[in-house]
Amino acid sequence: MEKIRKILALAEKEVLIDIVKNVQKRKMKGAKGEWKEFLVEYDSQLGDSLLDPNKRPPACLVAFLNTFTKEQDLEFFEKIMTYHSNRKAIEQLNKSCIDVQSSPQKLASLTFEHPEYPKCFSFPSYDEDWVMTKIGKVSKAIKSTRMLSVDCEMVLCEDKTESLVQVCVVNRNLEVKLNELVKLDKPVLDYRTQIHGINAKDLERATCSLEDIQKSMKKLLSDGVVLIGHSLDKDLKALKVDHSRVIDTSLIFKYPEGHTHKRPSLNHLCKTVLGYDLRESGAPHNCLADAQAAMKLVLAKLENKFDVVIPLKIKEVLESDGVIPLKRKKVFEIESVELFFHEVPIAVPQKQLRRLFPEDSTVKLQASLTGDAYNSSAVFKDSMEACNAFESFKGEEGKDSSGVPQKLISLDIKYGKRAGSVSFYVHKVLKKVSSDKNPADEGSIQFEETKEQNKKPIKNSDQRDQVKEIQRLKKDLSDRSPADKRSIQVEETKDQNKKQKKHSDQCDHDEEIQRLKKEIKGRESELTKAHNIMADLIKKRGL
Repeated sequence: MEKIRKILALAEKEVLIDIVKNVQKRKMKGAKGEWKEFLVEYDSQLGDSLLDPNKRPPACLVAFLNTFTKEQDLEFFEKIMTYHSNRKAIEQLNKSCIDVQSSPQKLASLTFEHPEYPKCFSFPSYDEDWVMTKIGKVSKAIKSTRMLSVDCEMVLCEDKTESLVQVCVVNRNLEVKLNELVKLDKPVLDYRTQIHGINAKDLERATCSLEDIQKSMKKLLSDGVVLIGHSLDKDLKALKVDHSRVIDTSLIFKYPEGHTHKRPSLNHLCKTVLGYDLRESGAPHNCLADAQAAMKLVLAKLENKFDVVIPLKIKEVLESDGVIPLKRKKVFEIESVELFFHEVPIAVPQKQLRRLFPEDSTVKLQASLTGDAYNSSAVFKDSMEACNAFESFKGEEGKDSSGVPQKLISLDIKYGKRAGSVSFYVHKVLKKVSSDKNPADEGSIQFEETKEQNKKPIKNSDQRDQVKEIQRLKKDLSDRSPADKRSIQVEETKDQNKKQKKHSDQCDHDEEIQRLKKEIKGRESELTKAHNIMADLIKKRGL
């Protein structure tokens, strides 16, 4: 008790505030009651009129916390202080590893700095059934290169929570430090035997409780040991152990731009980084093998400084972009993914478009002219290459009216002695054909859902969209000047309106749109002349 009181007296105000707020939240009572009751007696002037702990001096906060004497309450205070101590130590360790590229702490820093870390590694650590480890002295932890790797298997209980049924821990040499089945303390809804191979009969020989496992883990993780795992947050939640110095193998490798939120399977990383399949398709997990695999990945990263972008599985990339809804995975078969450049200005030659891709890319561009612009489809031998290429393009990402992923990209161009910038859209198109057809026989990019939508009669919502389009064009016309630089947007609108006209039965709307377009076109004579001059210069220079 005296030890805790001394620590409280030296604690920073931030820590004291956190303890008092948690005490308030749990309605804990000391010898002089709850926080509000304590203030009435402690402060004769303000009383309980100032309840916010942030606005009270540290002496007041310490005086309140010293009214607690129960061992359970003091252990709760110690947990909170340990949490803050660990967080401060992690910040110091991260600063110390800047020049030590090969240290385990460097990879721990990559995990800590990952955008997904705050969400994944926020635990209810203050709860009674959770255990929190201590990093200890930073000077000692910096010198330590000890690493352990863990993997856990869980079952689903009737209360919809998960319970730990197996835990395996290995050291740097892949030697087993812990391998135990865990006794269940709740009724099971699903043993998930198909996932990990463990059944009810196997668990009858389990002798360790969760509390026994926590004690073993706390002992193994002393003195700032770095704990490794794949999607480690899930294992720590099952163990109910909060350990601050961690390396999560799902967060330390590079993935294609825009997919930092993806956490690929351990098997996929093993195949990409280590060159072998961890398990055959459909085979159950092996807890020990998974723990060893996570350790091997970290060792490969440390020893070989593996810094290559990890290609994600084609199915994972497409699902993350919303191209394949999860509930419809088996409705059709994926043949290929292609990119489609829409309304590319003729000032951008095909060879400049090709330079958007790596030199060794398998891409083939197929262009078709549309007046003062052209469309170009980019066909790849491998769909994964198409997806990675799309992710590499810098630009605002969104979806077109058909739900197809698209990006607005910009290019700097030169024509004559002049220079400028142009923008156009690139779409990631899923090409789907029946299983009895050869994709190579398909001559053009098709998106079946879009085609089906185009076959349907125009609905009321589409009519309303046309009315809105007319209103928008009127407003655009009123604001427009002959030298307006938004000609590309107008051209896109013209193209969309032409497509709508083919299917629309609203003739009066179409006539109004056409009238407005003609009027706009009449005001763009200067811009047309400029385009003609630029086209002549391009032809003369052989672009």
